[in-house]
Amino acid sequence: MFRDYDFAQNPLQFPDRTLRALAGTNRRIRQLHQADSIGVDYHKTGFAPYVSSAFFVKDARDLRMLTRDQSTTPYLFQSGDYNPGKFTLETSRSGCGPMSALGALQLLGKSGLRTLLGHLVTMAETLRNRLTAQPAISVMNPENFGPVTLFRVYPDDVDTFEMPKLEQTDAKYAAQLHRFNDYNRQVFQAMHAEALRGDGVVISMTDRFRETDYGQPVVALKSYIMSPFSDEQYVQAVVDSVERARKQVAGVFK
Repeated sequence: MFRDYDFAQNPLQFPDRTLRALAGTNRRIRQLHQADSIGVDYHKTGFAPYVSSAFFVKDARDLRMLTRDQSTTPYLFQSGDYNPGKFTLETSRSGCGPMSALGALQLLGKSGLRTLLGHLVTMAETLRNRLTAQPAISVMNPENFGPVTLFRVYPDDVDTFEMPKLEQTDAKYAAQLHRFNDYNRQVFQAMHAEALRGDGVVISMTDRFRETDYGQPVVALKSYIMSPFSDEQYVQAVVDSVERARKQVAGVFK
């Protein structure tokens, strides 16, 4: 989407940090055309239904490794030249997924998709900034280019500047790591329960967003902003929900 975008003139007027993230993404995938194969999930940032995914190969001959010989499927392919069942599991399934992806691409166009993707990155940058401003939260992927934000939450008495580094590098802090892993799970459960009541926000959690240098899993909370209707009030709602969950957990966490 941004291969030929004028980052110097910035015609869509993206904020500076968003522009940097978009340029960084563009730089990292500019050699994508050299890949033998790629997968695309249009249901994420392609604004299409969940079933909209695609698998591309550079050399069409590579698809032969997936094909079915006609002799093994005598009840198919009696007529016509278009026979996707030869190389896909879908066979007679609905074409709504790929057609939805194509429709979104055609409807939104390059400018529309640029605007939407830039907005998602801007909201993610805003969320990371606001989470970073909280003394009890540590953003674990501050240099991420995309809309995913991973963060850890700590009790009030923890130095969130130093503790993530110590947890990551020093095996002597393994006990604290596991303790705060449990703390983040409890914060997530409190936020999840609030969301089910219709009072909060929906985020997710990963039990192993990375491993420590000594091989232990690190739990993190995860925000993946995907809605084109997201704005700063909803970003703040995430921060507020985390704080309410922290207060709730504080009374029971040991």
